[in-house]
Amino acid sequence: MVTLTEIEVGARPSKAVYGDSYCGIYCGACSILNHGETGRGDEFIACCDSVPEKELACGGCKSDALYVGCRVCKIRECAVTKGIAHCVDCSDYPCTMFRMWKAGAKLLPHLRETSGNLDAIRHQGAGAWLAAQEKRWSCPTCVAKFSWYSVQCTQCGRGLAAEVHVLSGIRKILCRWLLPMAYRKARGTHLVD
Repeated sequence: MVTLTEIEVGARPSKAVYGDSYCGIYCGACSILNHGETGRGDEFIACCDSVPEKELACGGCKSDALYVGCRVCKIRECAVTKGIAHCVDCSDYPCTMFRMWKAGAKLLPHLRETSGNLDAIRHQGAGAWLAAQEKRWSCPTCVAKFSWYSVQCTQCGRGLAAEVHVLSGIRKILCRWLLPMAYRKARGTHLVD
């Protein structure tokens, strides 16, 4: 397995897995993945200021270059163990673990999209879903990609408020406290050095 300290900025997994996940999150719009590729942050990355810069990178859920928090993801572990491509392929879907994890949408609004994304994967196929997600998470003006919590396109400067999720108020305060704590817990569970 590749460690985060070995990830090159801009490195991407093969196109076949880029953006895909087990749970229905579009990894191509992940704040950590985008930060690792471009070095640019967003509202989510701002909440990770105590996480070492070199570790704010990921190749996506189905790559070998995972952010430490993704390495300890129980949903990912379950899907890999069962040999399924997506949670929706499991006879237990939506299981208790998925429902409890999805409840995190109260703090991280991008999780609200998972069930709809999994339905799209089931009905249209992963390829069509990935193509639609790539378009959805690209700037309408210049087609540069952006992340879940980007408020402005880093290429053309267009405001993205209508296209993204908002981390503000109590959510932002909780994220500033919980994300570094989750990082430390995951790091203690699965050392990356």
